[in-house]
Amino acid sequence: MQLGSFSNVVYTICDWIARLAYINLLWILFTLSGFVVFGFFPATIAMLATLRQFIRGNHPPVFQTFWSYYKNEFFKSNKLGLLIVVIGLILYMNISFLQSTTNSFSSVLFYSSIIMSCIYFLIICYIMASYVEFDQPLRTHLKNAVLITISNPITSLFMIFGFAAVYFAVSYLSGVGFFFSVSILGLVVLSSANLAYKRILSQQEKLSTLAK
Repeated sequence: MQLGSFSNVVYTICDWIARLAYINLLWILFTLSGFVVFGFFPATIAMLATLRQFIRGNHPPVFQTFWSYYKNEFFKSNKLGLLIVVIGLILYMNISFLQSTTNSFSSVLFYSSIIMSCIYFLIICYIMASYVEFDQPLRTHLKNAVLITISNPITSLFMIFGFAAVYFAVSYLSGVGFFFSVSILGLVVLSSANLAYKRILSQQEKLSTLAK
């Protein structure tokens, strides 16, 4: 490898590290500015949308881009967040109730609910990725997220392993969590969703070829 190429690689890595740290700090700041409850979902959408720009090779100003998405999607993203939280609370109450019972049938339902909760978490991730990728109604985002989760187990496993890797990194490397945890998780979500979109597109192209 030539020295110039090596320098470019090092520069790109350092540039990405700086961006991820900055975006992570912006996510914390804007989440807190919305008193957490009202800031979490707009900040998360702004983070994913900003990361999406960099993944696509664009280089917009980070703060202005983040603030623009946060401001423009504040109410709509909180509407989505309300739906996510309500369904999540229903699942949580169901698990808590089943955990307090002792019969064998309740145990089966309890573990089934745990599995459903894990699937629901994956659906949330795909909803977030779809939200920043496509301009669609919330109902369409939800439907597409469910279909992607069911039909693309490989990309879902990739997402799970990515989350696990971030968890262990945050647990064993002090300081990583504050500067990189959320932004890296955002990269994992977007990368997994992009893989799922490519697989779906490839399958559609195969079907269209067979239909000719």
